[in-house]
Amino acid sequence: MSGVPLTNKPYALPCLRGRELTVATFCGLTASLVLVNAFLLPAKWTTFLLLALCSLAGLAMIRQRERFILYLAVLFMSIYLDFHPYYLESGSTPWPVAGIRISIFDVTFFALMVAWGFRLVVHRQEVLHFYPAVSLPFLALWGLALLSTSRAAIPLIIKIDTLWLVLQSWLIFLYFANASRERQVLGGIVAALMLSGVLQALLGVTQYLAGSSLGLEIFGESKTFMEMRAGSDLVSRVAGTFGHPNNLSAFLTMLIMINLALLFAGIDLRWKIFLVPILALLSLANLLTLSRGGWLATISGAYVTLALCWGRLWRHRLLAFLVAGAILISFVFASLVLVEPLKRRFFEEDYGAAQSRLPMSLVALNIIRHHPVLGIGLTNYVMVAPQYDITKEAIATDFARPVHNEFLLIAAELGLPALLVFLTILLTLMRQLWRLGNDSSDPLIPYLAIGLLGTYIAWIVFRQTDYAYVLLADPFWVIAGLSQAMTTMPSIRAAPISRGS
Repeated sequence: MSGVPLTNKPYALPCLRGRELTVATFCGLTASLVLVNAFLLPAKWTTFLLLALCSLAGLAMIRQRERFILYLAVLFMSIYLDFHPYYLESGSTPWPVAGIRISIFDVTFFALMVAWGFRLVVHRQEVLHFYPAVSLPFLALWGLALLSTSRAAIPLIIKIDTLWLVLQSWLIFLYFANASRERQVLGGIVAALMLSGVLQALLGVTQYLAGSSLGLEIFGESKTFMEMRAGSDLVSRVAGTFGHPNNLSAFLTMLIMINLALLFAGIDLRWKIFLVPILALLSLANLLTLSRGGWLATISGAYVTLALCWGRLWRHRLLAFLVAGAILISFVFASLVLVEPLKRRFFEEDYGAAQSRLPMSLVALNIIRHHPVLGIGLTNYVMVAPQYDITKEAIATDFARPVHNEFLLIAAELGLPALLVFLTILLTLMRQLWRLGNDSSDPLIPYLAIGLLGTYIAWIVFRQTDYAYVLLADPFWVIAGLSQAMTTMPSIRAAPISRGS
């Protein structure tokens, strides 16, 4: 009889050695204590600790742990699961940072930084790329934030955490710019971004069909389904777990540009078949946010993305821009005619939501006129704005929010030099993507660069009508890191250059 020889010896389980037994016992006791204490804490902390234990257990079974955590961090960017070990009541201090903020992304990013630092120390072949064209202006921006915020009359804990979040933005850029220089990692990050977008889009569509939120308040869903007036009727807006429809629209717009560009890339047809329904789902959820700024940003970014992709394929850029313009104008016209809530949002009165942008901008310009060099301090806008409100609407008191323009907000809080430095960083990244989208003969990377360039165009248009506090560890810096990584990938530098492409 062939096969495995029979034996009468009983099967013996592997025995743990002394050190392994000690580690296993310590981990078991620690997990037990965490579980016992988890149920004594608020629901948010209980969920976090349980997720942390499950994640650690899962990581123990994965070989490429750092890469897995990297993809997990990208996936968690869209989940607003924030904790405040020290919390400052926002009723009297309406800042975007309410104490010491720790998000679920922060936890994963901290693990990535520790692993990266260990590799830099232990492995001599590991190289840290500083990227001075972006890093030096960013450090200058952080110095301006330090000078400006130190002068502001806000609590010390707000100053410390605000400055840390600005520094973290640079660290996010630096890590992703270094970690994404391998094609496989870059592809994994893009896939994680798409998966995150799919989850958010499904949540948004489900919220719309249910006519309410889905009970996911712990993940940031507390204000994710809004009903507001547009003309004489109510319209419903969805926001996934982003807390506001505009924030969801900004996230989906970014992914739509990347998805759109990848449809033209030289990738396997099977991947493109997956991308088509994903694009439709992202676009539908973006439409259901009823964000006018997001809609205009999507059209602007899509126009640039389509025109550049077709121009690269047809080698006739003027024709590509004309065709892209004609298609998008037809699409916009059909949407405004067929989608009644969207038409009401654009053309009917919605109780001053759009009209408030102008007086808010006047307040910001007045602040800039009085504090052109260092501004009034990062995150200090809402507290100081009433002193500079010269509008007849008294908008800074009636609508206590930062000015709905990211560029005016940076200039008002940090000064015109800080805005100039930020624009330098933005234009540097866009110029690099423009060159990569035109020059490289790689079948994938140029189209991804065009998609990211379209993302920046859409972001600029959107941020004329809304604010994001981009310097406070915003997902913007993950995209900035990816943009920088692509321009310095070894395979791209070695690829032949085709000026006619």
